[in-house]
Amino acid sequence: MVAIFILLVGVLGVVSMVDGANAVTSKTRAREGGTNIARSVIEVSRSVRYRDLTAQALLDELDARPGLDDVDPGTDYTMRARNVDYVSTITVCSLDDPQDGLGDHNGPVAYCADSDVLAGGAPATDRNPDDYKRVRVTLRWTTRETGQSITQTSSIINPVGGLGPSVTGLIMQTPTSPTPDPLLIESDVDTATFRATTSTSASQVTWSVSGRAKGQATGGPKTWFFDWDITDPSTGEPIYYDCTYVIQADAFDTEGRSGAPFAKTVRLNRMLPLKPSGFAGGRNGNGSFVDLAWVTNPECDVVGYRIYSGDTAATITTPVTCLGASTATLEADADECIHDPGAADVWYKIVALDTPSAGGAPREGAASDPIMIGPAAGNNVPTAPSNLSSCIGGQAGCLVANGVAADDGVLVIRWDASTDSDGTIQLYRFYRDGISYGERHASFYPKTGELLAWIEPEPDSSSHDYRISAVDDDFGESVLSDPALTASP
Repeated sequence: MVAIFILLVGVLGVVSMVDGANAVTSKTRAREGGTNIARSVIEVSRSVRYRDLTAQALLDELDARPGLDDVDPGTDYTMRARNVDYVSTITVCSLDDPQDGLGDHNGPVAYCADSDVLAGGAPATDRNPDDYKRVRVTLRWTTRETGQSITQTSSIINPVGGLGPSVTGLIMQTPTSPTPDPLLIESDVDTATFRATTSTSASQVTWSVSGRAKGQATGGPKTWFFDWDITDPSTGEPIYYDCTYVIQADAFDTEGRSGAPFAKTVRLNRMLPLKPSGFAGGRNGNGSFVDLAWVTNPECDVVGYRIYSGDTAATITTPVTCLGASTATLEADADECIHDPGAADVWYKIVALDTPSAGGAPREGAASDPIMIGPAAGNNVPTAPSNLSSCIGGQAGCLVANGVAADDGVLVIRWDASTDSDGTIQLYRFYRDGISYGERHASFYPKTGELLAWIEPEPDSSSHDYRISAVDDDFGESVLSDPALTASP
């Protein structure tokens, strides 16, 4: 009897352990099945067109797929896998992301209860507040009389920004472009006319140039027109210089919702480069060297500059090779030149260059007004800047020129102002890691009442030696500050 009792206790223990293991295995397999079903539902939701995606549309799509169909119609939607019935609760709602502003939550869009909303009385800043949809799947099932559940959530971004009409075509009617992409405007026209077509009737079409809103098109409901004024009709002066632009049209319905926009790249190349402005120069106080400076042209198709010199205003024909340059053609971003013409009077002019649409050699535009530089005499150069110091943005008291705190991490250099006995300080020049003209790094133009605080425009991980010179209104340049300031961001 004792032996039978001991054996029975042992067998019952083993049976209980096996049964417990089977229960755990069954629950694990059931949860794996539920996880797989939830993932499948999320994947199916991504196959439904965004504008059509609702909870009912998703259920209809699931019911047409074997393995995800409703096995118990008339009750909650139920899917079966591994002999387990999974009762589902599926919700689909829209969310308004505050990062691009908030809009009015009206119309047919169903927004989630926890979506960000406009504060009372606040104006709507997002015309398409339906930024993305949240699909949430909850499955419930019973295994060995134990209830279990799993929830999966996914966000689906609105691919076209709304449920409204899309712009399906954008054509430049006049002038006629010789190329389809990019569109090319070479004739000296004042206006380009565009026609936009929409997928469905629209209540409004707006258009923009390189991201800047310009106005509304006329016409409708599916064909719309707008004019791009390239020059000012009242003055004839260019509003848009020769460059490459992106013209885009967006369509909206009566609810202010838009679909996909349509954009075209347009290249303007209507004229030769404008004559450079702000061309000036003077002896810099170092032997017979002349500093020349100008304002870079507003056209973005300018590929370089050439400077010419001469003994008189009528003989400015000799190409100038600036100190440190290998040719007489300067880069497109150049805005200064150092030249050694000797001690006599010298005349200069400058031209900008661009390239024809068909390619070929760069062509020169109109020349600047000529300037005359006299002998190196009669100008007292400024005193050298002093007391250089540096700080890093984010540190207490690290301010920029307008007196506000510098951005975190930027390198700011401060110094005491120079004086000029016979003129005014025009600018300060920064030299980095050297004292020759080749180490000229940047310029700072002071404004009355503002701090002398310069931000390093090309920071890197290395420390550099900085020196500063002051330049007067006759381009006379002081000696460099000494000693050098070693600083790094």
